[in-house]
Amino acid sequence: MRTIIIDDEPIIRQGIVHKMKRTGLPVTIVGEASDGIAGLELVRSVRPQVVITDIQMPGMNGLAFIREVKEIWPETEFIVVSGYDDFDYAKQAMRYGVKHYLLKPLEDDQLHESLSEIMERVEKDGLKASAMEQLQSLEESSRELSLRQELTRFLQHGESALDHEELRKLEQRSGLLAAVVLQVKPFTLPHFSFEAGEQELLFYAMKNIMMERFESASIAGLLVHHALDRNEFVFIAGLRSAEERSRVTVALEEIVYGMNKYLRLGITIGVGAYVSKLQSIPACYREARQLSRNAILHGSNRIYDKNRPAPGHPNRKSIISEEDERMLFESLKSWEADKIHRWTERRIGSIAQDPDSVYVQLEWFCVDLYLLLHKYLLSVPHSTEWVIGEMDDLQQWLGLLTDWRDVVVQMKRMTDNIIGHQSRTDSAAGKDIMEAVKAYIDSGYGEPISLQSISEKFFIHPNYFSKRFKEKYGISFIDYLTAIRMKQAALLLRDSELKIHQIAVRVGFEDAAYFSSVFRKMYGETPKQYREKPARA
Repeated sequence: MRTIIIDDEPIIRQGIVHKMKRTGLPVTIVGEASDGIAGLELVRSVRPQVVITDIQMPGMNGLAFIREVKEIWPETEFIVVSGYDDFDYAKQAMRYGVKHYLLKPLEDDQLHESLSEIMERVEKDGLKASAMEQLQSLEESSRELSLRQELTRFLQHGESALDHEELRKLEQRSGLLAAVVLQVKPFTLPHFSFEAGEQELLFYAMKNIMMERFESASIAGLLVHHALDRNEFVFIAGLRSAEERSRVTVALEEIVYGMNKYLRLGITIGVGAYVSKLQSIPACYREARQLSRNAILHGSNRIYDKNRPAPGHPNRKSIISEEDERMLFESLKSWEADKIHRWTERRIGSIAQDPDSVYVQLEWFCVDLYLLLHKYLLSVPHSTEWVIGEMDDLQQWLGLLTDWRDVVVQMKRMTDNIIGHQSRTDSAAGKDIMEAVKAYIDSGYGEPISLQSISEKFFIHPNYFSKRFKEKYGISFIDYLTAIRMKQAALLLRDSELKIHQIAVRVGFEDAAYFSSVFRKMYGETPKQYREKPARA
């Protein structure tokens, strides 16, 4: 059971935690607070099943806290722990539905008994509601997914959701509209108080924090959980007048604070320029999303607002100078990889360390460097554009970028591919690179061959290689490699006494069970069955 503890004395909270652990019951502490006000905030964020609370606390006392929680979430169970043996307190707590009123110092057996009773009651109630909840959950999940997909299409392409009733109403009652992108820093479960398998619960807590802050600031709007990026939320805000913009800023600052404090999650927020028409929101969204990508340079927990005065606009023409171009060409011709690496680290580092830099400058640098490298490749005797792939490959890679340091690695890899290709004594330049790779697979099928290893060995971009191999041979690289391995495995099964797991290793499979599965898919029988059958004519 998900449980929180509210008490103004840290030592008391620690003592309750230790006692709960000693009960041996499946109870998870998902948060603590020192008073009723903080406790109410915590309940809103993590939605516990059980709350253990003191009565006498500063700010909001325990009874007022219980009343507030019960009004919103009546199913929440309470255990009141008090230093006062006061019938009036107990009677008031019972009036709010509290069935467990324990006196300090808390005894282990009392806590165990109260938690056991609550668990039994929760389990019975859960069984009664289970079938109906599952049905409702499936229907709601289906509706929510459909809505998320529709709104995501609208944000990305301006499609369909223009007729969405809630958006239309928002447009009608608002003078200004804006897209706010809330990009959560990637996480893995378990995380903080959330266990493996509780991803949806964590997303629910995120949405609670976001909507609670917007509602508290009286900001109308619609929150969309992006259908293709699980870490992205988009709030389509509607303001009656420009004077309300400051309230948006306050709400966003509170969201950053709440996500950090209650969920231990970083978040970056981008706000697009305010518009007056719903049809302008997709462009506003793209603007906000681009702003949120500044986290790649400067980390999470920042707000980037297109409507605030900026320190200055980056100069698109000054990313790579003519002098830089001459240096790069000379270094590539003389195979001076270290010199290019140092220059790359220095240039990317200067963008990342400038507090006023924006992500688009990093993107410009990558594109300009790619174009220069492509220009160099066109100038060498043999056309070798495949060494660095195509512009689409770079754009796709940039779309998945989460850390500027990865740009340093990727740009170094491009220049290394060019220099490595030039310096290889058995280079495939002037020959058909696909034939060279195919010959390598035909003879080296037992080696740990992968798309990445081919890329590194032949200094060729993996995406480019994959596309060109299929174009030339009508079969994907992976399917061709698998077919060669299975053909050799079949020969070994017929002509050798090797055990099946030895054959698996011989043809490049570390896992014999996986080898058998692939073999069966190709030949319609297991390696053992294949070996036991008479040889085919």
